[in-house]
Amino acid sequence: MKTTRHLLAGVFLISMGALALEVVLTRIFSVTMWYHFAFLAISMALMGSAMAGVFLYFFPRLTQPDTAQMWIGRASVALAVAVPIVFLIYLRIPFRPVLMNRDGAFSAEQIGWLALIYLLLTIPFFLSGSVLALTLAGWPNDAGKIYAADLIGAALGCLLSVAALARLGGVNALFLLSLVLALAATAFIYGRRRWAIPAGLAILLTGGLLVSNLAAPWLRIVVNKAGGDEPPIVYEKWNIHSRVTVYEPDVFPFFWGISPAKWEETIAAGGKWDHALLLIDAVAGTPIQSFNGDLSTMQFLRNDLTAIAYHLIDDPETLVIGPGGGRDVLSALASGAPHVTAVEVNPAVIEAVRGPFADFAGHLYDRPDVTAVVADARGYVERSPGDYDVIQASLIDTWAAGGSGAFALSENSLYTKEAFTSYFNHLSDDGLLSISRWYLPDRPAETLRLVTTGLAGWEAAGVADARQHVAVVAKLDPTRAQTEGLSTTLFKREPFTAAEVARLQEVAEAYGYQVIFAPGLEPFEEVGRFIMDPDHAAFIAAYPLDISPATDNRPFFFNLILLGDLLDPALSGSGVYRTSMEAIYILFAVIGVTATLSVLFILAPLVLGSRRRGLARPTAPTLAYFGALGLAFMMVEIPTMQKLTVYLGQPVYSLTVVLFSLLLFSGLGSWWSGRWAAGAIAANLRRVFPLLVAFLLLHALFSSLILAQTLQLSLALRLVVAVLLLAVLGFLMGIPFPVGIRWAGRRQSSVVPWLWGINGVTSVLGSALATALAIHVGFRLTLIVSAVVYSTAALLILNAMRHAAPETEAANPPLPRGPDAPGLEMA
Repeated sequence: MKTTRHLLAGVFLISMGALALEVVLTRIFSVTMWYHFAFLAISMALMGSAMAGVFLYFFPRLTQPDTAQMWIGRASVALAVAVPIVFLIYLRIPFRPVLMNRDGAFSAEQIGWLALIYLLLTIPFFLSGSVLALTLAGWPNDAGKIYAADLIGAALGCLLSVAALARLGGVNALFLLSLVLALAATAFIYGRRRWAIPAGLAILLTGGLLVSNLAAPWLRIVVNKAGGDEPPIVYEKWNIHSRVTVYEPDVFPFFWGISPAKWEETIAAGGKWDHALLLIDAVAGTPIQSFNGDLSTMQFLRNDLTAIAYHLIDDPETLVIGPGGGRDVLSALASGAPHVTAVEVNPAVIEAVRGPFADFAGHLYDRPDVTAVVADARGYVERSPGDYDVIQASLIDTWAAGGSGAFALSENSLYTKEAFTSYFNHLSDDGLLSISRWYLPDRPAETLRLVTTGLAGWEAAGVADARQHVAVVAKLDPTRAQTEGLSTTLFKREPFTAAEVARLQEVAEAYGYQVIFAPGLEPFEEVGRFIMDPDHAAFIAAYPLDISPATDNRPFFFNLILLGDLLDPALSGSGVYRTSMEAIYILFAVIGVTATLSVLFILAPLVLGSRRRGLARPTAPTLAYFGALGLAFMMVEIPTMQKLTVYLGQPVYSLTVVLFSLLLFSGLGSWWSGRWAAGAIAANLRRVFPLLVAFLLLHALFSSLILAQTLQLSLALRLVVAVLLLAVLGFLMGIPFPVGIRWAGRRQSSVVPWLWGINGVTSVLGSALATALAIHVGFRLTLIVSAVVYSTAALLILNAMRHAAPETEAANPPLPRGPDAPGLEMA
């Protein structure tokens, strides 16, 4: 490696591969474990990087340029080889991600396996963090350029992960990233014959794994979430949304809420019942119904609670949100709908029904009376020029984690007050919004939250008394193992008339359902009592679970569990509530594991080791500064990503836009700050930090207004709007860290790994804290808190600079420049 260009190229490729690896692992974790665990990939990446910083702190000689050159090459070769090795080991760990049983207990054995997975998959990020920390510590004067190459490479790594998952699938995407990391090693060792053979072998190994698995797949991910073997797969498709699999057809009618009164009639009538089960990330299921084109054979689908709206309105123009395999579309057509618009966010689902299962499904999505659209339903409704007689959403969940590693407590733009207002605005005069959710009789929090959110949306649309516009029908199935029943809530644009309520009661009685609320009926359980309560706010505040209306600022509809509910056995006995409880436990577990590992492997070694070995130690304000930057950056990134998921409609777009924009523009800011003269750093920071805080506050207070006003734009224009919103903010956020590294490194280069490590630790904690804050106080306040943290960081660094001793330059030579400079040769 003879010139700076090769060093920067290696950093660029390492960062590209490491970020893409992080995203791919979030996807794989969503499949192999539960969607909760996707968050662990972010934690492991940051923790591995932080541990690398601590390791290098104890070996300050490694940070000298000549020695750093050699170890950068070694670590990069080891990284390329380690990725496939640790992945193969991971697939053989007998982890069964069932953390809770019906009594609410945790399995100590499975927690142990989880800890092993955490440590094992931290290894690649430890090696990539070592490379980057060595580079920054070895050449702190060029921290701006190095950090810029790091961030820009990471930005493009985000795009690479999207393309790799879509084209290659999870396993092959990971092998491709191993090859990218091997190419990074060749950039670092350019011109060094001694390391050409190891680098060449790494390329041959990773490239061979990729080519061989593409030619004749020998490694596939086998999912074992519930302890049993995965059934034979007849179709598999990966993308950044999910892994979609279809299994062999089963001959049995598929129902969410079969009418108890019509069950015998349904069985006796027979029909073409067989369906192929389509699973998203091996857990969220939707059937591909066998269909021969004769709608009379699909009449049995009307015997389901989710289809009750079609018994109240004739020939409805219908919009189905999240049609999946097409069952709800068939239900609408069988009920006389002249046309159905089916809006599905996941293209792999539509591809399965239109592709290999087209004949089996009767070419459902190619019928002239069906329009299948791949889009986010929220945005599609906003941009729709027409009105619908029925808008239906049956059990649409966020159980497949987004590519961002979005937590189990993930946002959903379909269940917010603003979304319900949009639905209201796109219903015909007699139109119905039909939404089905789980109903637990003793504590129907999910149905209650649906009602509170819907009523808030109707009121925001100008409805004077929204209670006259809602009816709730429920079916409790005592045979369900998880004790859930089902409810369908109907929101009507115009008030329900007495005749319509009578018709609803007639249908419910005929089908064995129960009307638990309709205008004019006496309430007898919690949902009805809430609707009729004159003080909704007091009812919500007193309720033991969180049933407050979800909003675009706080869209976590499925986060129902409060801290006091975590040990409630009545809730752990429910599959729906247990899932939410597990998610909160995982959030606490990530924070707990991170804090424990931080103390054991980072803070304690740094404090104790530096004392015993007489190593240089950074001052407390300097440490606090870099810690604050880690917290603040994540407290901007996480809520912004979640907010843009609501705006863009798909986690993949939010992930790509936020990571790409923040990393790219932060890289540009870092590059620009690298041109500052050493004597101008303090003065420039006094200008940059106020600008950064001001833009953060503007972003927190006014970005939602901009997003709401532009929601009806096309996706391409919304992507442009999102990038523009993040451009200046990202540019300013990219300056404080490299400038701080440059300032501290020119005085004590050996403390740079410590600063790198503390920043990584607080970034891990910051990501979990940002998620918790967004859930409980909303995106806006979380962003305001980040502005406060950045303000604190500014005070810390400017005060440290004011009291710092004069810098020394001799021990920190700059990167060589120009063709006559001595080459950065690998030893």
